[in-house]
Amino acid sequence: MRKAGASLAKLSVYLILSGIFLTAPVLIRLAVIPAFLLALPFGVRARFVRGEWDEKVAVGEEFNVSVLAELRGFGIARVRHTLPEHFELVEGSNLEECVVFGRRLVRIAYRAKATRRGLYRLDRLEYEVESFSRAFVKRGVTGTPVTLEVKHRPPKLRRVREIRGRARSPMPGIDVAKIGVPGTDFREIRDYMPGDSMKFVNWKATARKGKLMVNQYEVEGKKAVWIFLDANPYMLHGTSIKNYLEAAIEVANALAYYYTSRGHKVGLYVVGDRRLIYPDVGSRQFRRISRALLEVEGGKERVNDAVENCKKMLLLYNPLLILITRAERVKAESILKLSKLMPVQVIALKGLEEGFSGKVMEVARRKAVSRLRTCGNCVEVDVNKPLAVW
Repeated sequence: MRKAGASLAKLSVYLILSGIFLTAPVLIRLAVIPAFLLALPFGVRARFVRGEWDEKVAVGEEFNVSVLAELRGFGIARVRHTLPEHFELVEGSNLEECVVFGRRLVRIAYRAKATRRGLYRLDRLEYEVESFSRAFVKRGVTGTPVTLEVKHRPPKLRRVREIRGRARSPMPGIDVAKIGVPGTDFREIRDYMPGDSMKFVNWKATARKGKLMVNQYEVEGKKAVWIFLDANPYMLHGTSIKNYLEAAIEVANALAYYYTSRGHKVGLYVVGDRRLIYPDVGSRQFRRISRALLEVEGGKERVNDAVENCKKMLLLYNPLLILITRAERVKAESILKLSKLMPVQVIALKGLEEGFSGKVMEVARRKAVSRLRTCGNCVEVDVNKPLAVW
C-alpha cells in the first residue's frame, strides 16, 4: 500500500468516527467514498506476444525495436521493455502507460544502439500496475528467450603490412589451397592432428606406433595465418566500453575477414581464455571466429605458455603468427625466439593512456616497440582511429 492508500484509509476512519461522535450521518455516508476507492479491484497480468528487431547488429549501429504485449485485468499499467547493459536509447521510449479494462494490446517501439559486442537477451518485460485510486501497486516480470548478437562490423582493410618468411624449400609447407585437395607427392608420416581426414591414416604405421599416424602430402596454397589475441587483465585498461581488449577483438575480427576473404587458412587462439580454433578457410571459418570473439571474457595466461600449448600445431602449419597485444607487456626475447621458427607480426595497441601515468606508460611502450622491431615486425595501431591500413 502506498501513502495515498494509507491516507484514504485514515480519511474513511476519521469520517466514520467524526460522524459517530458528532451524530452526523452525512459524515458516515461520506466515509463510503474513500472506502469504495480502496475496495476497487485491480491487478494486471502481462504476456510477451512478439518482438521484432534484427538478430544481428554491429557495434555502434542503430536498430529498431518493436515489442507487442498483452495485458489482462484492471488498473493503471506501466510496461517497460528493459534494455541490457551497454545499450543506449536513441529515439522513442521503451515505456508505455495505459489504463486496462479487461484485455488490451500494448506496442512499444523505439530505436536503440549497442555500444559493446556480445550476446544479449532482449526478453525482459517489466510491468507495474496501480489501482485506480493509486493506493496499491503490484510489479511483475515476463518475457521470452530471445538473443541478440552484437559484433564488430569488419572494416574494409585496403592493405595490411605483411612480412615475408624464409622457406626452407620451394614448397609452401602445409598450407592448403582454398579450392583443391592435397597433391600426390609424399612428404612424411606424422602424428594424427584434429581435423585430419581419416582417408590419410597410415594403418601400418599406426599399428607399429600404437597411435594414429597419417600420411602428409605436399600441397599448394597460400600462407596460413594464426591470430593470437591477448586477453589478459592488463588489456582491460580503459572503460567497460572502450578498452584495449575490445579494440583487440575488433582488430582480430578485421584480420580474420581480410585473410579468409583472400583464401588464407586462418586460426585463432585467445591468450587467457584458452579458446582455440584450428586454421581453416572460407566464410564459414570467419563466422566461426567472429562468433568465438563474441564470447571472449579474458583470463590470465602468459604468451609463452599459450605458444607452448599450440606448439605442435604451429610447427605443423608454419603460419604467419599475428600477436595482438600491448607492446610494453611483451618480452622481446620471447618474440625473437619465436621468430626463429616462423614469421611473427606484433600488433601493438596504443591510444588510451592519459595523465602523468599515461606519459610514463607511453615511454615504456616506445621502448618496447623499438626492441620488438629489432627482432621482428611490430605495427602500432591507435585504437582511437578507424581501421583502414596499417
